[in-house]
Amino acid sequence: MSKHLSTLLVVLILLSCQAQKTERQIEDEFVKKYAPKNLNTYGFTLAVDSKVPEVHQLFNDLEANFYFYGNKNEFEKKAAKIIELDPNYPSGYLMSGFYIQDPEEYKKMVTKAYTLSKKANLKSERDIMKAEYLLLVKEDYPEAQKYFQKVVDIYPDSAAAIWSLGMAYYYNNEYDKAFECYKKSTELIPNLPKGYEFMSVICYEKKQYKKALEYLELAKKHGAKTKNDIYYAEYEHLVYYKNGLYNKTITSIEQAKKYGKYYKNSESLKKTYEAAQTKLDSIQSSKL
Repeated sequence: MSKHLSTLLVVLILLSCQAQKTERQIEDEFVKKYAPKNLNTYGFTLAVDSKVPEVHQLFNDLEANFYFYGNKNEFEKKAAKIIELDPNYPSGYLMSGFYIQDPEEYKKMVTKAYTLSKKANLKSERDIMKAEYLLLVKEDYPEAQKYFQKVVDIYPDSAAAIWSLGMAYYYNNEYDKAFECYKKSTELIPNLPKGYEFMSVICYEKKQYKKALEYLELAKKHGAKTKNDIYYAEYEHLVYYKNGLYNKTITSIEQAKKYGKYYKNSESLKKTYEAAQTKLDSIQSSKL
């Protein structure tokens, strides 16, 4: 009888210790168990909810590629490799959709990721997918903020988590809060171009065009490229135009058109190009 009581006591103590662990501790233990020992996180600290070691490194590679404007083709190959290695890893599908141009196709990828996340091992994975689903599919921005905030609470040192929270604020037109999130992301990972890019976007939305240009130049200095993202390309040239840099606007758009059909067919780029050309023609005429 005494032996059974002792065993029960040990079990209860172990359960009590487990209950006292924070979500972060639980997730860190999961990563320690399954990630390769030489894992390079590049400063990103979000847990990877996969039991396949190679997936941990590939996911961190994708984060670095996205936030630092790495090679697009390499990104897509690694995203496909993640799905091949672990077809049940939700974030693999989420990130595989990053460069999909068709909004409906992108929503399908986000929805698939969200569906898979319901069986995820880690709380952060479930919360991230719920937040992304609410943000990109349901367009329920305040609710998305709640779930991103839960992830930030677990990972206050994650630039990716706080940057994503900033997106939920941005979509809800809460520009000051969004700006603080983007700014914090550049403090957590210095020289983070995606952070500077969206600090620029917020200034543009507030019609602070000179500041928008300053942050845009910082983003470019640290690696932002129009070749990677048509939406960034369209935005960059609007900033140049609003600052009266018409020659630079035209030269940059002409370069962007070499990056493929989506750039060539972009109505935004066409309109900005025509507006800049009209301004230059007007300036030239006034000199005659």
